[in-house]
Amino acid sequence: MITIVAFLVGFAMKYGGLCTYAAALQIVREQRFDRLMAFLTAAAWATLTVIPLAWFWPSELQLSRTHDQWGMVVIGGWLLGMGAWLNRGCIFGTFVQLTGGNLTYVATLFGLVAGAVGAKYWLSEIIPARTDLALAAVPNLLAGIWLLVATVVVINGIMNFSALSSKRDRLLHPVPGILVAMTLGIGGGWLFAVVNGWDFTAVMVRSTYHALQIEPVGPTALAVYCTLSMVVGGIIAALSQKRFLWQAPRFYRSLASFAGGTLMGVATVLLPGGNDGLLLSGLPAFAPYALAGFVLMLLSMLLLMSNDKRLRYFS
Repeated sequence: MITIVAFLVGFAMKYGGLCTYAAALQIVREQRFDRLMAFLTAAAWATLTVIPLAWFWPSELQLSRTHDQWGMVVIGGWLLGMGAWLNRGCIFGTFVQLTGGNLTYVATLFGLVAGAVGAKYWLSEIIPARTDLALAAVPNLLAGIWLLVATVVVINGIMNFSALSSKRDRLLHPVPGILVAMTLGIGGGWLFAVVNGWDFTAVMVRSTYHALQIEPVGPTALAVYCTLSMVVGGIIAALSQKRFLWQAPRFYRSLASFAGGTLMGVATVLLPGGNDGLLLSGLPAFAPYALAGFVLMLLSMLLLMSNDKRLRYFS
């Protein structure tokens, strides 16, 4: 069951072409927020799914914890945005590109691992530890308001996607955006709550930590199976769209992707978590560091993009 959900999440990510970098690019180029709202709608679906389940079954589902080391949040958020800008794709976008056959983004994976290992080794004394309960970890007034906000976002997303579909201008063509947001939000949010380190970046990084004896144990077998299922889902989505195309790595773009991946790798340790974890785990739990980290990541990308004239030629 768990690996099937991971497969569906990977399928939805690739089929929808989801990427926070692409969302920021749409804002800069077109002053439109459709792609960003798709992400926020997915986070809202995750919120409405994991919070009630975690309240009723706290021994089975674990909401993200938080911390208050705001200096690390600021640095991590900006590094995550800068890395995505250099890479021309966030962690979501890297997955989308790789499962479509673009081998340039293999360099991103090496950069992610290098950055995470370097940060873990050299910055171990200042790495934030998520030891505090998130604001929605237990039933309270703030958690109720957060659930209400998520409900409004979901309803707004349904209405917007329906309007776009009726105009034959689907954001996430040919799958209705509502289904992609639901699958990513419900499936991804649930996976983050039940399987520790299930996503592909966490599996790679923790495997490397274990191999280098930085940590005593690596990812669980279930986490590895989830990552593999996610990758298979993405590849099948690309094949079904007839958009799977092997693309040989380009040298200069690979260097930029490695550099971007390195910055994102450092950021995943300092925040901690990449934009996938912030969106589908931290935000649903109402963890303040995740909200601030996601906003700072987006702001850094918008600032860099608004001053990058080359982006007018980039799709």
